[in-house]
Amino acid sequence: MIFKSSVSKLNKYVFLGAILFLLLLTIPACFEDSYEPFLVMFSIHFLIILLLIWTYRTTFYTIKETDLHWKSGPFKGKIDITKINKIEYHKGILVPTIWKPALSHIGLIITYNKYDDIYISPEKQQEFIATLQHLNPNITFKNTPYVE
Repeated sequence: MIFKSSVSKLNKYVFLGAILFLLLLTIPACFEDSYEPFLVMFSIHFLIILLLIWTYRTTFYTIKETDLHWKSGPFKGKIDITKINKIEYHKGILVPTIWKPALSHIGLIITYNKYDDIYISPEKQQEFIATLQHLNPNITFKNTPYVE
């Protein structure tokens, strides 16, 4: 089962702003006497823009058998659902985790193993939580509006 990442308006503006900013940074190199500065600046900025677009377009979560797979651009990982201890609803820009393959400031912090955690933001959070709960009924929930 595949769950796309939800995208907040703030993140849409941040991605768009970053791309425009990088393009604007390339303009001064157009006025140099030689074309090498422009090629260098354009190449670097183009690669960064491709990375941003790649991340924006390919952030999703997949549940296969007893594993939760996540992918965000060039980054990917796998979590054994039976090792998930806690799922916590989180709303805010500052997220207290290291891994954040998410495109929204409203999402879920998943704690697994003993001290590992990840922040994700599936579009259909209620369906996502129900699927995880079905596969691992021992998960505890904190501040999650979808579980009573």
